[in-house]
Amino acid sequence: MKTYSGPKALAEYILYQSKHKANKTFLILLVQGILAGMYISIGAIGYLKLAAGLTDPGLGNFLGALVFPVGIIAILLMQAELYTSDSMVMLAVYTGHTKINKILKILFLILIANLIGAIFIAYLTGVAGSFDDKTMALVIEKAVHKVHLPIGKLLASSILCNIIVSTGVCLAYSCREEISKVVVVWLAITVFILSQTEHVVANMYYLFAGYFNGANITLLEIFYHLSVAAIGNFIGGGIIVSGANYLLAYRDIEKIEKSPEE
Repeated sequence: MKTYSGPKALAEYILYQSKHKANKTFLILLVQGILAGMYISIGAIGYLKLAAGLTDPGLGNFLGALVFPVGIIAILLMQAELYTSDSMVMLAVYTGHTKINKILKILFLILIANLIGAIFIAYLTGVAGSFDDKTMALVIEKAVHKVHLPIGKLLASSILCNIIVSTGVCLAYSCREEISKVVVVWLAITVFILSQTEHVVANMYYLFAGYFNGANITLLEIFYHLSVAAIGNFIGGGIIVSGANYLLAYRDIEKIEKSPEE
């Protein structure tokens, strides 16, 4: 597989990844998806501890935003499967290399696996007593706020979220060195946290951590929020970001397919 830059790099990488994901077994996708949900939750724990632990809320939010990307970096380096970035495999549908129903099945499996991982860490957080009263109050406040977002605001925030996250992942795809991948993803995910937008997998952790610890929310409200967030994230990454890069690179895709592998 040759290495390009910009949209060419993204097109080549995603076409390769879509084929690679399609060849993975159910068990592998499930385990890698569970790990991704756990990694994101670990980043969220760090964010919550810092955001709640400092007297200056602005400073706490900023430092928490610097810690949260650890989860995404773990996913990138450990090659786990995260729903939001994986939505960009829709590019393979645009090119005609695969059918949309096949991609949607893979994404749904990964989404459910991410949910299992996030619920597991949310449960362990409560049992282990990881949060003090101040941090738990922030968790509950976040959970209640999120489930009561108006649908229009929730959808728009979710779309924006995955535009930011997927852009960071696109930058990482174009980097050759591991340290470069880490830096660009770190910066992009810090921006996502500071934007306070809605990431479906991170919210799986926030909502269930709140639910397990007495937040006045229901499973139906959690399902509503996560469903809308998942759709918005899909639009942001699977339609807008990957669609734009396809339009920029489509003239080169045939060349990429015909070029000999190295």
